[in-house]
Amino acid sequence: MLLVVTKNATQSNATLCCVCAAQWHYVSCTTLPGNVVAPEYGFLRSLFSRFSFCFRRFVLDWDDYKYFTALSSTLSVRAAADLLSVNASTVSRRLDLFERRLGVTLFTRSARGLVITPEGAEVVARVASVAKDLGDIEGHLIGRDKKLSGIVRVIIPEVLALSLLIQELPRFQKSYPDIELHILPSHQGLDVARREADITMQVTNNPADSLVGRVLAPIAVAPYGTKALVARLEKNSSTLDYAKLPWVDWQGDSEISQTCRDLLATHVPNTPVSISTHSLLLHLETARKGLGLAFLPCILAESDKTLQRIDSIDPVLGPPMWMLVHPDLRHTLRVTVFIEFVRDVFSRRSHELIGSGMSKLVID
Repeated sequence: MLLVVTKNATQSNATLCCVCAAQWHYVSCTTLPGNVVAPEYGFLRSLFSRFSFCFRRFVLDWDDYKYFTALSSTLSVRAAADLLSVNASTVSRRLDLFERRLGVTLFTRSARGLVITPEGAEVVARVASVAKDLGDIEGHLIGRDKKLSGIVRVIIPEVLALSLLIQELPRFQKSYPDIELHILPSHQGLDVARREADITMQVTNNPADSLVGRVLAPIAVAPYGTKALVARLEKNSSTLDYAKLPWVDWQGDSEISQTCRDLLATHVPNTPVSISTHSLLLHLETARKGLGLAFLPCILAESDKTLQRIDSIDPVLGPPMWMLVHPDLRHTLRVTVFIEFVRDVFSRRSHELIGSGMSKLVID
């Protein structure tokens, strides 16, 4: 900040003004008598102090918006703290300071967590708009990058990374040693459109319009169990009774989990489940440990040597697997080589991902 004393020759007086950056911001204006060109230092210090306070109050602190965004997405101080890897007390303190600086209440506190106020909702909308503009600028510049080096951030369901992608990565590292991969689990809720990642792999019938990409593979869903459980089920094939054996249920909120629940309700109606989980990784593991039969994506279960498909129930197609990228990055070389690598993995292992005898389900 610069405090300037200027003298107006026509009116023979002095004007105090506050200058910020390259623009003139007249925070306050004091007219002095014409014969007072150099006011007392005490007066200047007092005036400068007031201007400094006003200026500091309106200076942007981007960290405040980082904390606010985490709170608005989780509506929980503790969850926001976990997301930012800080203490809950730090989040509460930053929110209090932010609200005091803006002079409004952004959240109301309740027994069930935070409730965003209309003023908070307005801040969310404005922050999202600014983030989009910044992302557009960054994406436009990064999209010009033709180097085979740097970071590629990939969002992928954790269970898919463990069962399929990780074992293929040594080949990618050998071919592209200067590319650093950041594997981000999809449950973190990161968004390629907001430039929080470069690529996303997701199972959906409704890919975001703001992204570009293609289907990697159709995803079939079928019932599986350990060989011991399936043998018990098929011991008397003439009178199969699926309800006599335990089942596990996947209570996720994804489209593929809904497909699994619909199949369970269709083929084993009104049957109490032995275990219910909200995680696909746990759902798969409970089936692998013999805790019950389960409807599972064939992309995970078909090549698992501990599991056997129940042939008496036909598999069905669920939502397909998409690989999507921000439009600004589709010509970035380090991104495109990874996309081609993953497409090759899916192509080479298509017989495992869909399963033998299920090719009739694939729709070109």
